[in-house]
Amino acid sequence: MTLSWKKALTIARREFVTTVRRRGFLFTALGTPAYFALVMSISIGSSAHEARDVLRAFRSLGVVDSTGLFERAERSIDTSLKMDENPFAQNVEVRSFRIDVHFFEDMASADSALRTDEVSQVLVIPADYLETGRLRRYARKSSIFSSADRRPIASWLVGGLVAGRLDSLQAARAMRPTEQIQLYTLDKDGRFQYSDDRRDLLDFLLPFGFAMLLGLCITVGGQYLLYGVATEKESRILESILCNVSAEELLAGKLLGLGSSGLLLVAFWIALGIPFVGAAAIAVPVNLSPVVLVAAVCYFAFGYLFYASLMTGIGSITSNMREAQQFAVWFTFSNFAPFIVITMILSNPSGPLATGLSMFPPTAATTMLMRLTAPSSVVPGWQVLLSLVLLAGSSLLALMVSARVFRIGLLMYGKTPNLPEIIRWARRG
Repeated sequence: MTLSWKKALTIARREFVTTVRRRGFLFTALGTPAYFALVMSISIGSSAHEARDVLRAFRSLGVVDSTGLFERAERSIDTSLKMDENPFAQNVEVRSFRIDVHFFEDMASADSALRTDEVSQVLVIPADYLETGRLRRYARKSSIFSSADRRPIASWLVGGLVAGRLDSLQAARAMRPTEQIQLYTLDKDGRFQYSDDRRDLLDFLLPFGFAMLLGLCITVGGQYLLYGVATEKESRILESILCNVSAEELLAGKLLGLGSSGLLLVAFWIALGIPFVGAAAIAVPVNLSPVVLVAAVCYFAFGYLFYASLMTGIGSITSNMREAQQFAVWFTFSNFAPFIVITMILSNPSGPLATGLSMFPPTAATTMLMRLTAPSSVVPGWQVLLSLVLLAGSSLLALMVSARVFRIGLLMYGKTPNLPEIIRWARRG
């Protein structure tokens, strides 16, 4: 039977318009970036506030010194904390804290002061501290999410050890020897660039964001296709549609229409992210090669075709939406599996794990985007080409198999076929 592109495009237009008019599409378009923005702001802001609260509660330190080395140590500790709730802000608020230091003759008196809240913590320095480096610290409570109270104690110990032996400037440098250190790392062009906390954060967020955007769009497009086929089959609407179009025309129309809605979603999210990316780019320069953008489009196209074909096949063989979701969740999980090992991929983007996942079709799109945007990562061109060829070949194979299963499974009701039946449909459909 000859495929009528006019009918296929009519179906594509219907699927596109129906999809973008759904409240769920608008909720996904607005709710997904809002959700991730909320999670990121809470995560970054809560860590800063937790450190602030720890230092604010740390008002005084009791010391039991059995070494006699800290007689000349300062009787107060001045420390500061950057409240970087927005890591890309030009002006970061700095909070200062002062901790009073009180010496006690023995542990019994220090323990009593701690229990009556005269001191916030007690530091016990054993007589063999220089030989073993062992210390004991007692506190009424401790935060499992922040260790901000350890840094001022460490600085005070260093200052106490060098007190009277070095001048004030040398003592300050000994207390914080690497506070103003500047790190320079090689970029993809072989040039050294300044790397600080903001650069490190961006080096993580950039590949994470690209891969997450790609994975979400592929998954959302596939889920729309799964939902459309499964619900229309369950409601018997497909019987009426198939009276006027062939199964191939219906499949082509759905793939084009829902693929276009996925692209619209990508464009909308990118448009929303431009102001934030622009603000980050001002603080930390971002260099994205046009090759990366072209590769992202190719991976989206082939990745969408691969997962959409699988979702179409699943929707056509299941009897209802509940069964379709149960089968589809495993394929959806494989698309996001690289995020489980994202630290291993970004720390060694040329390693065997990252290379293998970028060649395996179900995980190729998200993994390769991580590798291409990872800092100081140079992916050989042949790997990108081979990955695209494998993904494109798998997509075409999945489409062929799905088309055969789709043709037969659309009008099958009442019973979900088993694996041997599905294989027979794929071979003879």
